[in-house]
Formats: sequence, C-alpha cells, structure tokens
Amino acid sequence: MSNSQLNKTSNTQSCSGDKYWVRPHQRIIKDKNGKTRIEQVKGYCSSYRAPYPKIALEEKIPLDHLYYALTVYGEAGFDHAASKRAIAWIIRNRMAKKRWGDSYQKIVVRPSQFNCWSRKDVNFAKLQRPGQENPADKTSWEESIKIIKEVHDAPETNNPIPGVCNYFSGKPDPKHNKWEGKNPFVLPDVPKFHFVKLD
Repeated sequence: MSNSQLNKTSNTQSCSGDKYWVRPHQRIIKDKNGKTRIEQVKGYCSSYRAPYPKIALEEKIPLDHLYYALTVYGEAGFDHAASKRAIAWIIRNRMAKKRWGDSYQKIVVRPSQFNCWSRKDVNFAKLQRPGQENPADKTSWEESIKIIKEVHDAPETNNPIPGVCNYFSGKPDPKHNKWEGKNPFVLPDVPKFHFVKLD
C-alpha cells in the first residue's frame, strides 16, 4: 500500500451508527508543572457532536455570535438584564484588545476564563440546550441574544465599563486570586459581580 493510500485510509474511516471519524492529529498539552508537549492523537470514532452550529441555524444568528450569547446566558442567565449587559460588555472589551483572541468564540472558550464553558460547571449543560428548561429559562435565553446584539452594535460611548476585561462573583478573595484585591468595584443593579480594571 502506498503512503497516499495509507494516509487516505487513516483519515477517512467509517464509524458505526451516529458516530463520526476524528482523524489522527496533534495537540499541545500542559503537564502539572506547566511544561508543554506535543501529543500524537490516533484517529478514533466519536459520538459527541457540538450542538452549536445547529443552534446557530435555529436562532438565525452567526455561529460566533452564538458563542457570545451562550456565554452571557451561562454566566448571568438567571440574573436581570443589567448583569447580562455587563458580561456582554466584558466580552466586547476583550474583543477590542485582541489579547484573548480575535473572535467571540476564541475569547469565551479560552481555558479558565468563563466558568460556564468548563464541563465541571453546573451551567455547562445549559449551553447544550439553551432556553429549554422552562418558560423563565426561555425568556432568559431570548434576552441574552437580544443583549449581545445591542452591545455588539452599540457605540463605544455607551460602554459603562470601558477597558474593563475582568470580573468575578461573590466577595473579593485575594488569597485565591491576587487580582481580586486590585480595586474591585460594582455597578448599579449588578450586585452579584465585582469588576476589576487590570491594565
């Protein structure tokens, strides 16, 4: 068998049922000491398909904006509009700085940034089926979509927290995160979150 035939076979396997083939690839992983290494991943059949492209089609919004809305929904889903709007501005501020990525998707799924994207977070499951738990959940999801559209299109003069890219919930805990002690402040009608301008 030639190399081209071998590559074709390894890259296009058939999988049973509703599973699909993930081709062999490399990924960068970190060990406990923070050192990175390249790991060779063999091809495998997977049953998990991210639902987000389908949700974006159903909601009739760009996929990148879906990640924006899902993050607002996951981080402040059951809070009122002011909280959702504040999180939306945090994400927009990060987009402006380009430090966390050049798309909403890259910004929000970046590890250790927005808790709702961690599989261990209680809100992660909600991101798979937004707005489908009950009528209040549906209202919260629809409001999240509306708010990200407003914030995305708003002039910078409407920004209530210009340049602010960090926030946390609960009381400041500098022992846990040093930056939480760097002059945190709150916004009117947003008591759950504290905001910090680090640079």
